[in-house]
Formats: sequence, C-alpha cells, structure tokens
Amino acid sequence: MCLISLAPAGLYAQPSGPVVTGMQTEHLTDPLGIDAAHPRLSWRLTRSEHGAGQTAYALLAGTDSAAVLAGHGTVWQTGERPGQAQLVSYDGPSLQPFTRYYWRVTVWDSDGREGHGPVASFETGMLDQSQWKGSWITDTKDNRTKAAAYFRHSFSLAKTVASARVYVAAAGLYELSINGQRIGDRVLDPMYTRFDRRNLYATYDVTADLQQGDNTIGILLGNGWYNLQSTAVWYFDKAPWRSRPSVCLDLRLTYTDGSVETISTGKDWKTAHSPVVFNSIYTGEHVDDRLSIPRWDEPSFADSAWKPVIFTGVPSQHVMAETTVPIRITDTLAAVQLRRFSDTDYVFDLGRNIAGVSRITVHGPAGTMLRLKHGERLYPTGHVDQSNIDVHYRPTDDSDPFQTDIYILKNNQSCQQHLKHSTTCISQPICLYCPTYGMQKPPSSSRKKAFRL
Repeated sequence: MCLISLAPAGLYAQPSGPVVTGMQTEHLTDPLGIDAAHPRLSWRLTRSEHGAGQTAYALLAGTDSAAVLAGHGTVWQTGERPGQAQLVSYDGPSLQPFTRYYWRVTVWDSDGREGHGPVASFETGMLDQSQWKGSWITDTKDNRTKAAAYFRHSFSLAKTVASARVYVAAAGLYELSINGQRIGDRVLDPMYTRFDRRNLYATYDVTADLQQGDNTIGILLGNGWYNLQSTAVWYFDKAPWRSRPSVCLDLRLTYTDGSVETISTGKDWKTAHSPVVFNSIYTGEHVDDRLSIPRWDEPSFADSAWKPVIFTGVPSQHVMAETTVPIRITDTLAAVQLRRFSDTDYVFDLGRNIAGVSRITVHGPAGTMLRLKHGERLYPTGHVDQSNIDVHYRPTDDSDPFQTDIYILKNNQSCQQHLKHSTTCISQPICLYCPTYGMQKPPSSSRKKAFRL
C-alpha cells in the first residue's frame, strides 16, 4: 500500500520575515508642518509567530523617495542598531524648514530574518519663530463684541504653482477657505492651550485649491476658549489672555521654476462681521442668516465696503505646530424619533449620546427664529431636561441660553441648513422651538441630523 499525504501549498513554508506597518512621525501619518528638531519615528510589527520579535533595526532618511526606497539615505543612516525600540528620535543633521523628508526602517527578528517598512514621510514647517512672515491681525472691536468676524484677501497668480502650503495660527477658532471652498476637515481648531504661553498652528496642502489668475483666502474667526464670553464657575470669562480673536497666516507658494513667494496676513486684508452674531464653545451659536454675505470668500466679491484690519500683538512667544490628531466629523446620525408638541415645539431623539454638532433643514418665513436646545435626558413630559448638565453655568441674563443654538431664517424661498462652526454639544434629545412663527412644513426625523465628532 502506498500512502500519500497531501497538504496545502505553503503549509510548511518558512515565514518570510517580520512585517513592518504603522509608520508614523510624531504619532501622525505623513504629517505636514512639524516643528520638532528631533521628530520621533515609530512603527509596528504585525507577525506574532515564534521568532517574530524585533532584535535590531536600521533607519534611513532623505529628500528623494526613490533613493530611500532603494536603501540610500542621503540625509541620515543609522546602520544596524541592536534593540527592540520602535519609537526612535531622529538624530541626524539639522532639519531644514519647509522640506519634505522620506524615511524607512529595516528590522531583524531573532532568526535573523529581515523586514522592510514602506516609505513614510514628514514635512517640516516653521522651525523657528523668525520664519513667520505674516502679522497677527484682528478687527477694531473689543472682547465684548459678540459677532464672529470674516477676514479676506485677494491675490493673483501668474506662474504655475508646484506646491502650496498654508500655515495658520489663530487665537480663537477658525475656518479657512480658498475661492469659496472650505479647506481641510478640521473642526473646533486649534486645540485649547494656555493662550498667553503657547499657541498652535496647522498646515494645509492647498496646491489643488489655487487657480491661475485671481484667488481669495477667507477666514471665519470665532471666540473658542480664547474669548469665552459665557459665565460659569470656572471663570474663563476672566482669563488673563482674553482678547478679541486674532489670526496669523502664511501661504507659501513654490513655483515650478523654483522660486518661492509668501502671501501673508497684513494691512492689505479686509474684515467684516459675519452672520454668526454670537458664538460660545460652552453654550451655543447664534446665526442670523439675514446678515449672510453670499460669495464673500470668492475673488469676484467686491469688498470696498469692508473695513481694514488692524495689527495686534502675538498672544504668546511660543507658536508651535499642532502635532495632534485634529477633531473631525466621524459620523452622521439621523434622528430616530420625533415628537411634536405643537407647530412650534418638537423634540428629536438621536437614540444615543454624542459630542457633536447639529444640522436641520426647514422652510419658514424670513425672520423665523429657531432654537435648538440640546440635552442628555427628558422630563416626564417629554421635553428636554438640562438639569444634569447646566449645573455649573452662571448666566447673567437670558441672551445666552445653555447648549442652545439660535438660527434666524433669511427668506421663505429656500431650505435653510445650519451646521455650527464654533461649539460642540453633548446631546441625545434635541428640542426644536420656533417661538416666532410655526413651521410652514412640519419637520420629519430625516430632516434633523447630528454630526459626531
């Protein structure tokens, strides 16, 4: 008798070696605009079989991705280093500002097998405060002014752009646009800091957002934690750094002929009030859409009626790269239930608690005021109960209701949508109250959505 044993191909094949993944710089994937002189490089191994643990590594870096892929580090090569470290600081020659670096790691396991990670990258930004060209600008109002400000600046491009980076630092929360299009997906940016000691800047790749000829940069600038006007037991309204929000921006253009130009914030920028007539990261946002300025951030807009900006001081002496994962919209939730109490009073239930922002679609006459009141639970009557979340709030009047967004419709011709710019709410049930007029069309649960952050 002849016995033949069959096994799947490759069952007894030796593993090919350690698999390297998760390449990051400063705990971010291919970040832009970092300012660390010795950035931390990290990676992971994914194989778990015997012998797969790392026993040595080698790092290399350069400015040519093809050379790095081929194993040539024109800027830095460590050679083989024994050890299990998977978080290693760059210790090569001084990094240059505004430069893209590529790096790669090779690891060895206890069986001497070799594994290579993919090519990763990082790009440096402002490595020194003196590299900023822009000035800090604001409008002529003081920190008691409730409305958020628009800022805009137009410029023309005659040459072909190879790459373009925006570096923006703000005291307050901002949204950036170019030629009428929102730039990036960050929300509630920048992160909170002790603003009189440290400020953060973000970097955006805007190469694809520019056009030959006329271009316009737009900024919507709100209070955030920098100019918190709402009053609570933590006394942020008395913070020593409080002032009217301000912003500093450099748009660094590298042309195909190798020349570099920087468009910066300065006296040639213009400003005006936005339709965001009140904004508080703690309590809510009030928008009067009757004050909206269509196409304010587009090149065709005539800004002759806008006011010139003024210079203001740097909030702190340390403006640093924001090397964190930003707050982003991660999910969209529709209301799972709608309860109607009257033609001016509705409660939407999201079915879960979230930290996020609201959007609602309605029809109504011009001047209709909508109030969206957010909470975590309901009274026995079915109305929103805020008693577990407003206990630390100390309002001085009724103009700033807690966790309540106010939206005033511009006309009854089109659908009005509202997505908050400068605050976040923790909510499950949401009350829609229309004290001015009733709805022309009763809302449905599908027309109320929340965006989870």
